[in-house]
Amino acid sequence: MQNKNQFIGFPFYVFITLLLGVIAAISLRDLLAVGATPYAILCALLFAVHIALYWLNMKQFQSERWWMFYYAAQTLLIIALVSIPYGPQIRLTILGSAVISIIGEALGLWGNTRRALILGLYYFAITLVVMLRTVAPGDLGVALTTVLVNGGFIVLFMVVLNQQLAERQKAMDLAESLESANAKLAASAAKIESLTLQNERQRMARELHDTLAQGVAGLVLQLEAVKAHLAAERTERALTIVEQAITRARSTLAESRAVIDDLRAAPANLSDAAHEKVERFIQATGIPCEEDISVKTHELPLEVTTHALSILGEALANVARHAQATKAKVRFIVQGDIVEVEVHDDGKGFDVDQEASGRYGLLGMRERARLADGQLTIESRPSDGTRVHFWVGRNS
Repeated sequence: MQNKNQFIGFPFYVFITLLLGVIAAISLRDLLAVGATPYAILCALLFAVHIALYWLNMKQFQSERWWMFYYAAQTLLIIALVSIPYGPQIRLTILGSAVISIIGEALGLWGNTRRALILGLYYFAITLVVMLRTVAPGDLGVALTTVLVNGGFIVLFMVVLNQQLAERQKAMDLAESLESANAKLAASAAKIESLTLQNERQRMARELHDTLAQGVAGLVLQLEAVKAHLAAERTERALTIVEQAITRARSTLAESRAVIDDLRAAPANLSDAAHEKVERFIQATGIPCEEDISVKTHELPLEVTTHALSILGEALANVARHAQATKAKVRFIVQGDIVEVEVHDDGKGFDVDQEASGRYGLLGMRERARLADGQLTIESRPSDGTRVHFWVGRNS
């Protein structure tokens, strides 16, 4: 069923009312002129009901029961109107105008549909039957041609109008779909922006923790060592550690600035970068550390090796801050598509189940392992210290 908004209802029914009203007035004039007053009254009543049904149909046409009654009633009214004894020309005019109006209305209400086609053929058949019974055989051709020409023009006009209205509705539907799609895209973009901002905040938190927290922790340990050496009057050793602390402070400052500016460069040599982290740990803590560092040809993404170095640095920082260890061992292996980092100390250990409480560094290591698509295990026992193991590639 065609959307009623597609049918220009009110102007169309005003036109039908005016057209049929004029024809009714002419018919009444002719009937009164010949003294057929009863027929004139009947004609007026039939025209009034016929026009009134049009207006009612504008609001009720979507009800199936209504339109079945409507088209049956209009058919009877048209036949009754044509059956009143007018002159031949008035009868033909009434028949043609009434049939053309109701076919045009059907096209307007139902559009270019099968239902409108069936109604059109139905009323054309009624027209043909009535003309055969009321028009003289000699005038039948002219009368039929007149009805077909006038009716054909109206039908063609309505068909074209319906097509334009249908195209307009398609354009409106498409515009609504595009607007809805744009709204969804805007919502998705906002969500992506929010997630991107959240991820960037987390990344910055990790990077700043790995630079500032680790760097400052190392400086604190070095300053404590300086204090101990000065108390023992080991001035030369204290000066050496001070120089190391100055170098470490400058390095930490440079790395922090690079993180803030998002210009942090990857280390030129992974082996040297890992060795440097171990050396800094030894210098800051004095804890002997056995190292096994092996970096061979690989095609691993920069992000993975960066996460591996950061996990190594955080694990060593945790040993320095919390373990109270007397020795440590480091393995840093990069080969092919495999990365393996292991830091093992003989310290006091801790409760792994409570690691999230106040231990942002451990949470950061787990997050880096996830981002590198790797695995991280943390084992800690009072009798065997703590072992941090991170790997990517094999069985990850």
